[in-house]
Amino acid sequence: NEYKSYLRIMGRGEYYRNKYGRGNSRKSHHSQSTSNCNLPNDSSNSINSVSQTNSDLANLLLDIDRKPYNYYKDLYGKVTAFNDFTFKFLHIQGDPYASPSRIEAKLSLNQARFSGDSYSNRLRCIGLADYVCRQVHEAITSFKADVRATGSWHDGKGGELRIEKPSHNIILRNSVEIVKEDLYIRLGVGLPAKGRSICGGWAREICCETLPRIIRRACIEEMGDEDRYLKWVTCYEDQEHLRASLLKHNLIGFIPEGAVLPRRSGDSEEPLRGEGAVPFSSPPSLTVKLECPNRGIIVGMGIRKGVTVITGGGFHGKSTLLSALQFGVYSKIPGDGREYVVAVTDAFKMRAEDGRCIKGVDISGFISNLPNARDTRSFSTENASGSTSQAAAIIEYIEQGGSCILVDEDTTATNFMIKDNKIQQLLPLNKEPITPFIFRVQELFQKFGISTILVVGGSGDYLDVADLVLMLDSYRVKDVTAQAHAVAEAKPLIIPTLPPLEPVKGRTPDPKSFACLNGKCKVSSTSTITYNEGNSEDLKTLQLYALEQLVEIGQTRTILEVIRRLGPDSFTLREHLNRVMGHFKDHGFRWMGGDSGWFALPRAMDVAAAINRFRNLRVHP
Repeated sequence: NEYKSYLRIMGRGEYYRNKYGRGNSRKSHHSQSTSNCNLPNDSSNSINSVSQTNSDLANLLLDIDRKPYNYYKDLYGKVTAFNDFTFKFLHIQGDPYASPSRIEAKLSLNQARFSGDSYSNRLRCIGLADYVCRQVHEAITSFKADVRATGSWHDGKGGELRIEKPSHNIILRNSVEIVKEDLYIRLGVGLPAKGRSICGGWAREICCETLPRIIRRACIEEMGDEDRYLKWVTCYEDQEHLRASLLKHNLIGFIPEGAVLPRRSGDSEEPLRGEGAVPFSSPPSLTVKLECPNRGIIVGMGIRKGVTVITGGGFHGKSTLLSALQFGVYSKIPGDGREYVVAVTDAFKMRAEDGRCIKGVDISGFISNLPNARDTRSFSTENASGSTSQAAAIIEYIEQGGSCILVDEDTTATNFMIKDNKIQQLLPLNKEPITPFIFRVQELFQKFGISTILVVGGSGDYLDVADLVLMLDSYRVKDVTAQAHAVAEAKPLIIPTLPPLEPVKGRTPDPKSFACLNGKCKVSSTSTITYNEGNSEDLKTLQLYALEQLVEIGQTRTILEVIRRLGPDSFTLREHLNRVMGHFKDHGFRWMGGDSGWFALPRAMDVAAAINRFRNLRVHP
């Protein structure tokens, strides 16, 4: 066949030099791929390829049937042409037990029969790519192509096709990307084997029959429903415009009339159905009208900048409302119930984190006068208390230029949140190291422009410092600001005179801190990255459980790759991340060589938070 003819004419050495490059060692290749802003060419040209037909691929797979597993390497880089799309292998797994191989299918948007309106700008391209990703996942599931065979040594193993299951959030991923006029779909495939011998016939069925059926079902046959995919992309475009317009209207959040906020269960993204699903209704005093480019005027509750307290009885929907705003930093798919619920992009949910590390953070505005006279102006610890962790999180957030903090008292350290009048009388300020959040919350807004949305059920003192008070009553929102202020005036909180919070200086991370992440690492969930430190066999863990707004494991994979690529430049952490997010905006995932299909875009705030929780981090003031 063509592959063997190529070897006879050019020789095996020339073949592998074309495949893997000339004179580049593995080390130098890794160094190049992890450079700070190395931009590869268009994805279609990233691998030296040999073209072949569908029949050629089928014959090659049958030729290597029952041969050792490493013969699958001959598939690498070959572009197989079908009538309506092409595909190639981006990575070949080393054995049947390794992570799946990766393939990339490419077809023109004209072949997929999408209307030009569906990809006429960047936002619509992201929305359309999200739609296609879900169609591919649905097709894989309907064909049961995601079932991996497992068994004893002599039984068949592998055989699955997979794409990362998307959440209800529409975010930038590289499993499906639109580049110019082409659509790229990247899948994992478990190349099948018995023991370590190739199952060529089975592989031929996957690559030459099942894969084309999935691509055609998801991208060609289903695309006749123009109304459906246009509704998808315009819904996403409208939500992004709403979010971008919040600050212009002096708002930090918006919830539309009729939104369904509660979920079916604590571990489900599906909306609650039936009588318990009370549609959202805005209090008249907070009702605003905003404009979307496609939907037009949308009416709902606008939450103004400042300090907002959400209160009410237990089980009346306080945390549900906060959760909707917490995930309002992402646009939702049609049918989620929370479409058009938006919050400012950098809104960040904070909580107490016993045991987290802190690296060189000036927490003196909240923690000072320690019994051992320890300086807290550049504070580091490997085992922070709940109150200390919250103090550090706020200063780290100021450092990144954030604009809105979300807090639920259920997940906070009480001694950091409040200090009532009785405790103040019993415990003088010079005997208490902690300055509670309630004494600083208005200063954060007045001095740094940081708004706070806070759920309270038992800390009534926050009524004294609130600009807006919302009460949840049987899942209905009421504006009770006037009543709350009247209650507060009857017995006001005593707020002592404090030294002002100092401007936060940016810290510069030492790139050598991250050297241990260039070895073997594993992202096992949205909240866990494991790695080896040095030559040790002991696994270390970067815990991200407190980053509650990470919604897909692909975001955590991207965080790991971004940390690996923080360059040797003497930029502050904020400057580094501004550059990184600029690369994503201009080049997608290509700037970091990201063609695996397993990446999704995190927010800069979440990347910064992950870096601040890395125990090997070293910083320079």
